[in-house]
Amino acid sequence: MKCRNGVILVFFLIRLFSAQTSYGQDSIPVIERLKIDTSYAFLQYPSLATAQKLTNIFSQASENRLVVFHFGASHIQSEVVTTEAKAYLHENFGDAGPGFLFPFSAAKTYGSINYKTSHTGTWTSAKSFQPYPKIPLGVRGMTVETRDPNASFTLTFPSPLPKEEYELLLFFDNNSQTPDFKLSVGEVDWVVDEALKTANAGKNYLRIPITQEIGRIQLKVLPSEKAGMLFRFYGMSLEKKDKSGVLYHSLGVGGSPFEAILNLEKLREQSEVLQPDLVVLDYGTNNILYENKVAKNLPENVSKAISNFREINPEVVIVLTATQDLFYKGRHIDAGIDFTRVMDSLARANEVLFWNYYDLSGGYGQIKNWEKAGYAQKDYIHLTSKGYRLKGYWWNASILNTLKFHADHPSQGSLQLPLKNYDVLKEQLRQANQTAQVSTSSRSSYKVKYGDTLSGIAAKFGVRVSTLKRLNNLRSDMIRAGQVLKVR
Repeated sequence: MKCRNGVILVFFLIRLFSAQTSYGQDSIPVIERLKIDTSYAFLQYPSLATAQKLTNIFSQASENRLVVFHFGASHIQSEVVTTEAKAYLHENFGDAGPGFLFPFSAAKTYGSINYKTSHTGTWTSAKSFQPYPKIPLGVRGMTVETRDPNASFTLTFPSPLPKEEYELLLFFDNNSQTPDFKLSVGEVDWVVDEALKTANAGKNYLRIPITQEIGRIQLKVLPSEKAGMLFRFYGMSLEKKDKSGVLYHSLGVGGSPFEAILNLEKLREQSEVLQPDLVVLDYGTNNILYENKVAKNLPENVSKAISNFREINPEVVIVLTATQDLFYKGRHIDAGIDFTRVMDSLARANEVLFWNYYDLSGGYGQIKNWEKAGYAQKDYIHLTSKGYRLKGYWWNASILNTLKFHADHPSQGSLQLPLKNYDVLKEQLRQANQTAQVSTSSRSSYKVKYGDTLSGIAAKFGVRVSTLKRLNNLRSDMIRAGQVLKVR
């Protein structure tokens, strides 16, 4: 009965959003083509108390700001998923501002779809996927620092943010080594000098009021004669001064496994300033991709992460998620099924919510189908922009479905859906792969397709990259579409 109600509600939501998203116009074909199972478009909850907490933070958002921390790896760092979901949430519950911003260029990594970053001077960085980060990390999961007196970074918005009463929270180490610096927003400058840093002693953050249109934010280190001068920066939060609506922070670093959340030394300190109400722990790909199994210590690490956030805020609402189907080095990643099962079990044991995106997005063996339809990349790991937007759409729909379900069933003690069984499908795909491998092994050449890589072709034919380069007199890994390569 729960599943049937869920399907009806999801189709209602698609019609509701049809004027705002391209998915509404062809939603039924998309659902059928990608094997999306709308009955899983819920945040499953193990107890009535958990559902009530979720309902309360959303119902009060018009008066008390709802702060979201959405952690993840590459699917979150670019902010396509969260930007899509945030647009819907802002429309339904109020817009509290852009959220967390970071100078990605200075960290030598790719950035957000919402703004561009650039930098001058020499910067050093650390990221949360590193087992032992060389620099303390904050909530963003990456930190930059410099000793260069001429260093700067700039964030540029393609369309200026409209004039509002904003607050910009800068997170940086405020100590005796910290040089003066200048913050520029458009044509307005603020100099953070020794007097201002002293007035904020003991606080590693600063609130800057902004009341104008925002097209560019620049931070420039000022020359200093301090011995051992070091400017260490963790990021900034741009939020409206009015304490209402949804403030959605996209956090995390590409390449990170779940354990990366445990490497954030400044998590408590900065969370006490930002005060999260809803924490989404959206990891998984980098836990299972390379060895195709769930590590024995994953449950312990997940429970520890949940405990850490509850120590910061005992009333915080936490969501665990499942990853999407994956295909890597010529094999289906069966561990996606196991990861979903583990997360489902941990959500129940720890009294948190669970978003079963694995079964929702079609489950085992579907990533190739998504790629054919243009929703996943050719590596069968990452989605395209269109695919990530679709994920953001269903993330938002799942939140609204859950709120509606709880409103319709206020005394129901839980919302839990059975996991799918893929045993038959796994055997069918295994046999199909064996047949394909036999066919592939008999071939002596291969015509390169758009998106192919030399390493991918090597994996496909079970040979070394060095062998392909030797057979084809290649001096580099560069190949082009239409090129015919010897593989034997």
